[in-house]
Amino acid sequence: MAAGAKTQSLTLKAAGWLGLFGLLAALYVLFTAVSKPADETSLKRFATGEMQKLVVVRDPPAQPLNVFFDATGAERRLSDFRGKVVLVNLWATWCAPCIEEMPTLAALADGYRGREFELVAISVDRNDMKARAQSDLKKLAGESLDFYQDPGSAIAFEVKAQGMPTTILYDRSGREIARLAGAADWSSAEARALVDAALGE
Repeated sequence: MAAGAKTQSLTLKAAGWLGLFGLLAALYVLFTAVSKPADETSLKRFATGEMQKLVVVRDPPAQPLNVFFDATGAERRLSDFRGKVVLVNLWATWCAPCIEEMPTLAALADGYRGREFELVAISVDRNDMKARAQSDLKKLAGESLDFYQDPGSAIAFEVKAQGMPTTILYDRSGREIARLAGAADWSSAEARALVDAALGE
């Protein structure tokens, strides 16, 4: 084979291998983009409008194992809701923004009733404020939200809440996928889009 032909053949083979590697790289990127769960890339698009303060943590803390209590005083844990998308709202009677957003949380809960979604509003009020917290929740949310209490604020410390209210969205396996510090309108279209995305995973 002539030197020129041999060189041309090698060039074509090299180009073929480079093309193949390029195709494989593109397929890998496409596969990882569509196969990975809701993450910082896919959920950041929801940080707009009422959800503009939404934060997606790259290495989120594990879901708290702490005990909290229902209205009867029975012990509960967030793991009790495993298998559902869970929106945890930490609130208190002394927190004006918490009171302001509570009716919107109730509306969100009503909108997803019967689906694999649970809204868990946990009061961090002390035990001597339990009756007041139950009364306030009843006025603000009617029968839409169950009463839960963490009088020692253990969960708030565990999730490193920056203040009240803090609302954290967990996927069905208990992995945190987003959080929002401060009040928001949880009955908004942006909030529903976020929950829909989590339910679609």
